[in-house]
Amino acid sequence: MATNLRTAKQDLNPDSLTLDGLGRYGLVLARLVIGLLWVTQLAWKMPPSFGCPANFAISTSYSARTSGLCDWVGLMAHYSILPFHAAFVKNIVIPNIAWMGWLIWLMEFSIAISLILGLFSRLGAAVGIIQSVNLFIGLIAVPNEWYWSYGMLITLHVIFFCIPPGRILGIDGYLRRRFTAEAARHNLGMRLVRWIS
Repeated sequence: MATNLRTAKQDLNPDSLTLDGLGRYGLVLARLVIGLLWVTQLAWKMPPSFGCPANFAISTSYSARTSGLCDWVGLMAHYSILPFHAAFVKNIVIPNIAWMGWLIWLMEFSIAISLILGLFSRLGAAVGIIQSVNLFIGLIAVPNEWYWSYGMLITLHVIFFCIPPGRILGIDGYLRRRFTAEAARHNLGMRLVRWIS
């Protein structure tokens, strides 16, 4: 009985997770593809203009669109499925788009780098979940928008949060070996690094 409990406890330990070769390489491939997806989404909203018109004009509806980040935040303000979310975008993000654009861009850049390099991949996945949920709430009601794309993005980031993919062929694997579980027991910083990686 004690042996069965010990085995069950080891099975629940994330450090004891074993994936076969196909599972390991599939997780790495998924991590890289989703990281590249975030990179492509940076290209059309590059700072300092974020792809917006010179006056940072915002889209006011699907038929009155501008460009870049100004286009999509305007659509979020108009089509968000949650009134408080729409109000936040309209009253906080849009009036401050010149500097909030930097926060949005840097957040998405950090997700991309985290996944591509496998660096702090659990943290990158958590930020990816937040941004994917934001996109889901704000954009699923936009005409001609395929809402399942945001649902799949949320799901993939949840998987990456639960099974941090940077531990396989990523920098996280090196960090976890460097900061062993034994050393981390006595150091809060090391425990944090092990958890987010």
